Amino acid sequence: MKNQVNCMRKKILFLKKYLNNPQSIGSVIPSSEFLAKAMFKSIKELDDTAVIEIGAGTGAITKHISSLNPLLVEIDQEFCAVLRKNFPHLKTVNSCALEELKKVDERFGLVLSIPLINNPFKSSFIPIVNTLYSKGLLKWCVMYTYGLNNPLDEVDFRSKARKRFVLKNIPPASVWVYS
Repeated sequence: MKNQVNCMRKKILFLKKYLNNPQSIGSVIPSSEFLAKAMFKSIKELDDTAVIEIGAGTGAITKHISSLNPLLVEIDQEFCAVLRKNFPHLKTVNSCALEELKKVDERFGLVLSIPLINNPFKSSFIPIVNTLYSKGLLKWCVMYTYGLNNPLDEVDFRSKARKRFVLKNIPPASVWVYS
């Protein structure tokens, strides 16, 4: 029962944030367990490295990748409080993802939990990702999107592929893998 109440609180908080700023949230509820499992499966197929999750929100994806000990980056204070409560063993940084990525100085894999479709963050994000990849710091990126087009087409990754399509998510989502 306690787990169901906690789940409902997360959904209500997520909906509240969506209604306040739909472009930055992207969905009315957190990602589904099915999408999170598809993301984890895609990550496990890549080289083992340090992991940074950007836009961890309420931890829907984090729950499934927590065994990888990701650094969680979340700009929203309320979402950070949820993450710290539910994942006390993980480091959670309440900061702008762009600022945190500028500080990276070792190789890592990026889990992007922000669907970039219609998100104003995208135009600032692309140049930083390109720089990190060209310097050899960014080994791979796994993300999801609600659109059909490649959300990181402008980044010079050697490999770009839609690996999975998850119908059991609101809205349905594609998992993209870049390396």
